[in-house]
Parts: sequence; structure tokens; C-alpha cells
Amino acid sequence: MSGRLLLVVSNSYDTTADLLVHRLGPDKVFRFNFDIWSDYAIEITLSGFRIVDPVGRSADSENIAKVLWRKPWSRGPYRPTSLTDEDRYYDQEVWYAVRDIVNLLWRDGKIVLVEPYAERRAGKFVQMRIAAKHLRVPPFQFRLRRPSVFADPQMVVVKSLTSETVGPVEERELLFTTKVNDSALSPDCPWMVQSYVEADKDVTVAFVYDRLFAFELDRISFRELTADWREMPTDREGSEWRPHRLPEDVSRSIFAFMHEMGLQFGRLDFLKGSNGYYFLEVNTNGEWAWLDTQGCHGLLLKVVMEVDPDNVLHSIPVRGLLDNRYD
Repeated sequence: MSGRLLLVVSNSYDTTADLLVHRLGPDKVFRFNFDIWSDYAIEITLSGFRIVDPVGRSADSENIAKVLWRKPWSRGPYRPTSLTDEDRYYDQEVWYAVRDIVNLLWRDGKIVLVEPYAERRAGKFVQMRIAAKHLRVPPFQFRLRRPSVFADPQMVVVKSLTSETVGPVEERELLFTTKVNDSALSPDCPWMVQSYVEADKDVTVAFVYDRLFAFELDRISFRELTADWREMPTDREGSEWRPHRLPEDVSRSIFAFMHEMGLQFGRLDFLKGSNGYYFLEVNTNGEWAWLDTQGCHGLLLKVVMEVDPDNVLHSIPVRGLLDNRYD
């Protein structure tokens, strides 16, 4: 494989990566899908590394110009009953090798847009403390065996910090953001509770290096049914996101927030009501392709421009010791 390459570290079920490969052309992209690592050949020595894909194309430290960290995952958590102890051991050994290949490329200044493992240093509580300097943040409380701080127990929501599923293996479900009566929550369970915001729009903003791309979703059609748009069927008319014009002061505040967070990419979620915009969170590796699949709104073209191995490199700096343990 010749020429300058974009290395995409992903998995085999990644439609966003599919879209980028389609836009850039397969000759510019080397894709490593961690869930099928056994289909690749990998070598790391003092002189460098080489990865060979299932059709014989290779990538190494010389021909890789940029690296995009997508969402690679191990087979273990998703197929726990089908993997032997030996399989799990091999999984972790290969994961260690791959993440250190990424670290080597990071030290070479080749990681772009998405900072690997950023969620480890930029969790929700860090986000909200920094965001409160720049944006309006709804009051919140994480608690375990502590009294509620909310005066109106009817006007709160509970949400998951981790997006872990709960329930029996065959029926596991995600805890979506849910409006609840705060006084009904068990004090013996950990809860992330936040003030309910009466909003007429969800607003999501893709931050891509030096540009913002905002989209809105009308909540009127479903806000009496659920507090979380993700619970609605994807084919409903109310689930269609449309471009949104941000006020200048909100745009400036987002830039200031992302600068202080030290992030070059993220998808920020807001609620917009009569009192303005309320910051909810920034997903440091948030999905975005569904907002501009056809490339009509500039978002897809901007991402393609930033990851194209033949374009200017805006690398993510190394932030001290890279803590990238895989749980």
C-alpha cells in the first residue's frame, strides 16, 4: 500500500467510518477493526510497526499521516458466553499492542480531531464545572445516601453517567434520561439527578477543530411522553434534526469552553427553552454522521477535510502520561 494514509481505528460495524472511507476513497484509508483483529497481521519491533489487513494492504509509521480514533471495542463484553478464557487473554494482549501503536503515533503528532480516551479526563462533572464558567448549566446532584438538594421533587430527571445497560442479559436496557419524583428514589442507590428544563428544542452542536455545526430537534411532539429524544422511534417526523442558528454569544461561549477543555472535537448537547440554552454534556467522541449523511450542511465535508491525509495536519498534543487502560 503506497501513499499517505489515514489510519482509522474502529470496528467492523461503524457506519461513520464507512462514510469516511467512501468520501476519501479506500486508497487513502487503512482501517483497523479491532473486533476482528484475528483477520490482521501485526508486528512491532524496535524499528517500528506494521499492520497488514485481510487483503494484504499494509500500514506503518512511515505511510500513516493521520490517525482517527473511532470507537474500537473488544468482543468480550458483547459476546461474553462465546469467548473462552484464552480468547479473552488474546483480546487483551492485542488490545495492549494496538493502543500502544496509537500512543506511538500520538507521540509522533499524528492523532487528529478525536482525542483517544478523552472521557477519562473529561467526565461529566469536570465538563459541568468548566461549562458553568461559560454556559448555563442546570443544577445537579450525584448522591448516595445523601438528602436531596432539590426544592421541587417533581421537577427533576435522573440520568446515567455511564450508559451501562441494566436487567437480565437477554433483556438489558439503557437508562434514558427520565423525569421522576425525586422523593421516590431510593437513598441506597447511586443517582445522578438534575433539574428538569422545560424546553421546546433539543440542540446538538458538532465542534470540529475551528467550526461549529448546530442542529435542532423540536421537542413539542414528544416531551409529554419522554424527556429523552433517544427513546422515540427514529422514523417519527419529530425525530428529524434540522440546521440551527446559534446566537453569537453562545457560539463564543462554546469555543471558550472547548478551549478550556482542551478538545478539538466533540458533540455538545443543549436544551433550549424560553430562558435560553442549557448545557447538558459534551461527548468527546460523539457520533455525528447521522446529522449530515449526504454532506449538505458542511459538517461531513469539514470532517473529511480534517482527516484527509493529504491536507494540513492539526494534531492533538500529548497530555502528559497517556493513561489508556482498557476496562
